[in-house]
Amino acid sequence: MSNIGKIIRVNALPPAGERETNVIYQVAALGSATYTDYAVDANGDLKTHAVVDGSIPVELSDDHVSISDLDLIAEGISTQAMYNSDTREKLNQKLEIPSADGNAQDYPKIIGLNDSGEAAKLPAGDLGKNVANSSLTTIAGAGLTLGANWTLNTSGLYYSITGLNDVSNDSTFDTFLSQNASGRVGKTNGKQPFLSLPTTLSNAEKTAWKTAMNGGWTTSTMSVASISPPIVDRKNKPSWITLKGANLNLPPATFKIELCTETSTDVSPVVVAEIPASQVQLNNNGIDLSFWFNFSTIPEGKYKIRLWNGVAYYLTGANTMLQVVTSTVPFVPSLTWTYAEYTPDTNTMIGGNSSVTYNSNPANKAYQSGDLTTVSVGKSSELFGVDDNFYLRIGVNITNVQAGFDNNTPFVIGLCNSTDVVSLSDLSVIKCRGTINYRGGGIGVFPDLGSQGVNLWGIYNAEVQIIRNNGLFTIAVTMNNTTQIYTKSAPAIALSLFAMMGNSPSATTTSFNILEQYTF
Repeated sequence: MSNIGKIIRVNALPPAGERETNVIYQVAALGSATYTDYAVDANGDLKTHAVVDGSIPVELSDDHVSISDLDLIAEGISTQAMYNSDTREKLNQKLEIPSADGNAQDYPKIIGLNDSGEAAKLPAGDLGKNVANSSLTTIAGAGLTLGANWTLNTSGLYYSITGLNDVSNDSTFDTFLSQNASGRVGKTNGKQPFLSLPTTLSNAEKTAWKTAMNGGWTTSTMSVASISPPIVDRKNKPSWITLKGANLNLPPATFKIELCTETSTDVSPVVVAEIPASQVQLNNNGIDLSFWFNFSTIPEGKYKIRLWNGVAYYLTGANTMLQVVTSTVPFVPSLTWTYAEYTPDTNTMIGGNSSVTYNSNPANKAYQSGDLTTVSVGKSSELFGVDDNFYLRIGVNITNVQAGFDNNTPFVIGLCNSTDVVSLSDLSVIKCRGTINYRGGGIGVFPDLGSQGVNLWGIYNAEVQIIRNNGLFTIAVTMNNTTQIYTKSAPAIALSLFAMMGNSPSATTTSFNILEQYTF
């Protein structure tokens, strides 16, 4: 046992490396008048009182602990000092509980842990990232595969997809995205959206769209009221055909005119021939359309005409067909006339080979407003035979009319039975009937017994076409490019030209002139 004789009073026990040997340290208790003695021997070992209750602490020395844990020994920890050093190093690596708030910019890392318990630093900016709160960038193989129905509700906010490639000229992009009423999105070839498109457009929008699609040319519904002449022969020569109707101003670059069989329909047209564009004369007025064709190249029969305006087709109807016959026989008539007048021998009506003219005369019957009495009738000699099929075109001209009277003077131009005796009555079997309106300044004409005629005030002329073909009359009346057509059964009789005039309130001149006629 060492001989210890030196006593040193201190407030705290010095560290092991700084203590003197063979001394007793008296350590004052904080806030107390007592001391605790610590003896240090010649080897520097600390000696303390052996007490049972542990009131005097035992200093933990680096070599006081014996390492027996095999896991620690396997890690190279065999002494207390090594254990203390390893423990301190690990404690230094532990995170303190944070008290400050931060953000992903100032604190860009978080701790991640794998299944083996290994930790790593991860980007804090990826934490909680999704399509709703981030500006994402994909990598190779990225994508989204739905495992169940998925809905994106924009709640009325803008939803945009930008930066797409322009594939307008890529033929492989032939499918549209489409949506039903509930918002469900699918793909379509465009058939259903385009079929339903017309129901969403106003009439003005439809017209604007069709016109734009047709290069700016009108695409209003086409119509053909008359074909002149309606009959052509199969001679090896060009024959001119004129169509009259509405919206016939076809675009020069995209139009087409075709001859179709009589039985053709809009759904099933049978095209016999197409008129070359170089043989067509277009008119910007939309009313007239003319072409020539050598009809010797197609069989005898009736043909419908089909028009294409670049957007839509139009097929003429049963009353506007072109008939091709083996031959036609044009002729110049040589007519004689008989007359009946309200007052005989007043010579109000004068007929010639191709015309008949009426000049009112108060000596025949005094002019009177509202008087519809027939005052003059003219009947020619035979114009067409019993068996003739024919085409006849007549011009109607009214002149020398004094406006201002409240009167509608009736007139008739047509054909009657050649055997009839002329009288002050309507002998016609097929006719154009009309009235001269003095108050309105014009005429109204009606094809035979048709219930609706062509009324046009401010013009005093019209054109009448009469055709007899195998027991059927067709009469067409045209005024200012508006045409009315009427058909009726034709009697097998010889026919004469017939004209009839009613009384007028003032001087009136009327002429009916044969413009064209032939048999076939």
